[in-house]
Amino acid sequence: MKRKIFIAAMLPVLFGLFALQSCTKDGGSFTIYNAFTAASVTAPLNGATVKITGTTVALTWTSTNKDGVAPTADVYFGTDPKPVLYQANVKALTLTVPVTVGATYYWHVTMKDANGVMTYGPTWSFTIYDPISILVGTYTVDEPAEGWSYVITTLKGGATALTVGTGKSSVTAGAADGWWASWVATFTIDFTANTYTMPRTNFGGGYEGQESGTINTTTGQMIGNYTVWSNGKVAETGKHTYTKK
Repeated sequence: MKRKIFIAAMLPVLFGLFALQSCTKDGGSFTIYNAFTAASVTAPLNGATVKITGTTVALTWTSTNKDGVAPTADVYFGTDPKPVLYQANVKALTLTVPVTVGATYYWHVTMKDANGVMTYGPTWSFTIYDPISILVGTYTVDEPAEGWSYVITTLKGGATALTVGTGKSSVTAGAADGWWASWVATFTIDFTANTYTMPRTNFGGGYEGQESGTINTTTGQMIGNYTVWSNGKVAETGKHTYTKK
């Protein structure tokens, strides 16, 4: 009896296997589609500082597909570390985007095959070089004519303008009366000649000052000669050396 029950139980399984084999042999075929590989950055390289002459940057990347189909990509781009969709269905491996000097941008690419199968890539970043930024920060100013050394801060006043003398913390006793520890002026920067100039400026109280010198675009150091007038008469001349902290 048990043998009959076992045989009866196995019959549906055998019929099922036969049916499956027949379907594979006699049924319709199917096609395997290969997805794109995850995008790899070509330019700008991740973490790069990019110098530009205009207002745009070309984002480029690589990705392949074994089927040889044309690429389609969704490009996410912006100044947020989690960029939003900037342009969908890009039919290339490059896209030109607008940029601003001094800003940091983040971007990533999602590749799509002909059937909409998506391959997600990592997020990359780059910063647009701002020449004035090397001159922005905290400086120690040496003023040998007075025997003073004091600390100031500089701020960006524009693409070629530097606001100088916004800090007043002393490094040595009495330095709070140092030139830029008490006064604020604007240096105009020439990044072609690597120089700076400050025209004769009225600081009030009968005092005026003028300065010009050179800049180091690698270290941010500035070295210049100055003149101070008091009530229209030359009161002091000397040299300032600005060393970035």
